[in-house]
Amino acid sequence: MSTFEIDPKKISTEEFQELLSQAGDSGGLDDVDPATFARLIGRARRDQLEAVMSSPARAVVLDQLFRRFAEHYRAGEKRPPKVIHWKVTGRPDGGQDEYELVLHGDRCETNAVPEHGADTTIILGGPELLQLTSGNGRPTTMFMTGKLKIRGDLGLAAVLAKIFDVPSA
Repeated sequence: MSTFEIDPKKISTEEFQELLSQAGDSGGLDDVDPATFARLIGRARRDQLEAVMSSPARAVVLDQLFRRFAEHYRAGEKRPPKVIHWKVTGRPDGGQDEYELVLHGDRCETNAVPEHGADTTIILGGPELLQLTSGNGRPTTMFMTGKLKIRGDLGLAAVLAKIFDVPSA
């Protein structure tokens, strides 16, 4: 049985954390196809997601998730760039991680350190980011319950699901 065929509901929080940590050691989540990742996150318990996002695996998982945005971007015509800043709260030291997506129409750039002024800023916790990027979270529900906050261009935030191929299990 492949490591990624494991059902998270049948393993402990520590085992789930180790599962994603090992993915980081073996070349990152590159070894995990988006549908498998979506299934893992969708089946995981909240405490498992929180454990991963408060562990050393957090940095690896975030870097891999944001790098994948470029792969899942539905490129279109070249146009002036739109900039989205992501602030992922809940880092173990009390801080937040920040990433930037620059949407050019024909391509998407990801920056681990924001370099441009934002048109839209999305603020959410680590577990919510995992759910959102794996197709297991509903952005409208997260927004209405305060788990996802948006500053700036709400219209740009609203169309993100249309301009990215969000994986599903």
